[in-house]
Amino acid sequence: MKIGEWDFPEELLYDDHHQWLKREDETVTVGLTDYGQYTRGDILYLSLPEAGAQVKAGEAVGSLETGKWVGRFYAPQTGEICAVNAEVLANTRLINQDPYGQGWLFKMKTHLFEGQLLMSVEQLKVWLDRELEREKACDV
Repeated sequence: MKIGEWDFPEELLYDDHHQWLKREDETVTVGLTDYGQYTRGDILYLSLPEAGAQVKAGEAVGSLETGKWVGRFYAPQTGEICAVNAEVLANTRLINQDPYGQGWLFKMKTHLFEGQLLMSVEQLKVWLDRELEREKACDV
């Protein structure tokens, strides 16, 4: 689905940190959305959690830096980090170039599915439209 000029695949779930999630059985793959990478700019530095780390939903698990911004990644679910994308650590621009493909960040194993923290693409559209309107109002 297109929201503004950004793509949001309909089969994914989203959170309010501009992260996407793809659930496959007990494994969740996490990345930064097209809008998230756009608003942050060219990503220059990336820190991700280590495989084996136990994380709780909502806690900071990594960070990124751009020329204009420093921010964090958050665990969207409670579980264990089972894989980290070494390619994106070596080439952070993959996040900007292919956020839903080669630009994924980490994978985690989780037995819980805390869906109340996540949005479908339709819910994301409503939320993001409100966010964009709020930004527009602040710019005036």
